[in-house]
Amino acid sequence: MHNPLVSIVMPCHKAEKTIQRSVEGVLNQTYSNWELLLIVDGQHKELEAMVSSLARQEPRIRLLVSQKNRGVTRSRNIAIRLAKGEWLAFCDADDYWLEHKLTTQLSVAQEQKANLVCSAFCFYYPHNQKLDLIHTHSTITYNTMLHTNAIPMSTAMVQVDKNQRHYIPQLPAHLIHEDYAFWLTLFQKREIQVAYTEEATAHLLQAAGSRSANKWLGAKSHAYILATYGSVSRFKLAGLMVSYAYNASKKRILGRLFAFS
Repeated sequence: MHNPLVSIVMPCHKAEKTIQRSVEGVLNQTYSNWELLLIVDGQHKELEAMVSSLARQEPRIRLLVSQKNRGVTRSRNIAIRLAKGEWLAFCDADDYWLEHKLTTQLSVAQEQKANLVCSAFCFYYPHNQKLDLIHTHSTITYNTMLHTNAIPMSTAMVQVDKNQRHYIPQLPAHLIHEDYAFWLTLFQKREIQVAYTEEATAHLLQAAGSRSANKWLGAKSHAYILATYGSVSRFKLAGLMVSYAYNASKKRILGRLFAFS
């Protein structure tokens, strides 16, 4: 049976409080043929010491340290360029994979002849340690993605194009959701067949006050990405932003009630 190498991309920046748990989620995978590219973004002595210790204990961890703070996009792109695997998977340094993630997703990819797999996930609220199960869309196409980012980065795994690597676009520094730009441009560049699993494969940390939790910034970034990388007209953009607002509210409102209950 073919057991492809999976390259896992994990950028780290000021992640001293969460990195241990995130790496443990990778180490606990039931699928063993993987490499973890840990990219330390900028000079952080405590973080470097932690990940260096982890790398010494596990030969499948490849440690990359950048003396300059390059940002999450450039850090991920460095790892994408250096990855050796047939598949790329992503896990943020404050998220956590459930142990069956790679095994389940590789099996589903083979069954459905998919070259991109993603899944449901749980928002994790550290202040009360509660989990909120979130589903995106069971069928994901380019049109789906124009309406909402239905592919959570830390649940996703994509097959590497043998002819050309695909990199994450660099957004203006004040914007977020570079992963959304990555998926939109990927759909335009390649024939993408997505497989989605209803079973959650990851816990995504929800930290109060984070940039990703800023709804106005998220909407502004989404509009910029659609206009720049989705190549949509102003008229269509207005309709898509209404759809974005609806999907964002639907995904968040129950989670917010649950989180603070």
